[in-house]
Amino acid sequence: MAHAHPHTMLQTTLQTMAQQDVAFATGPNLIKDWISTLKNVEKAEPLAKHLSTLYDELANPQPDAARVSQLLNTIAGHTQTIGRELGGATANELTHLADSLRSFATDLGGGDSDNDQPGNAPVLNVQDPGDRVQMLFNNTLAMLSGGVVATTPESGATMVDDWITAVRSDHNTEWIQIPLAHLRDALNAGDMRATERLMRELAGLAQDYANNYEGQSSKDLTYLATALISFAQPLS
Repeated sequence: MAHAHPHTMLQTTLQTMAQQDVAFATGPNLIKDWISTLKNVEKAEPLAKHLSTLYDELANPQPDAARVSQLLNTIAGHTQTIGRELGGATANELTHLADSLRSFATDLGGGDSDNDQPGNAPVLNVQDPGDRVQMLFNNTLAMLSGGVVATTPESGATMVDDWITAVRSDHNTEWIQIPLAHLRDALNAGDMRATERLMRELAGLAQDYANNYEGQSSKDLTYLATALISFAQPLS
């Protein structure tokens, strides 16, 4: 399937990932086909680079599950970004693919070490702005992990309001208050369709930020993106 048209590859990949019992050996072959397909696609070089890294990791006799999970989430973020730029039916298909990749990443897990878990901070000071954001992050993950049945639109809207206050304090992030305000309004209106769409968009933004950071910040944002997608799925 080398040099296949990108849309043909997209359809093939979606069909493969929809199967319940996909053979592990299918992954490297599919990735190799994608690397070949993306060679002549404009702006696809970063995605092809991450795919090559994932291919190399899967070629190891004992692949690192945490590394594979991280790469899948990174690739999902790039995929969703490309989808937003393209729009239309292809954007929906790429969003579906990004969701499937994040689902696989979640199934793999992020490793057993406590240091790989999100939001690790031994002591948090409520007076410290950075610590307050970390506590808000921890509380958000805790709420999302409980799923739809464990929370209410009202509590979700309150949490979003807290985030709006947090992002306003930094000129680098203050623009995020606009999509957050849209999400708060959708929650207050009980519009679950809009809530689901906005949560997916925010997941994409979180993953975009994660792709530009390293270390714990990147891991935390990736965990947040995955949690947002997992929470949004039952709303659709």
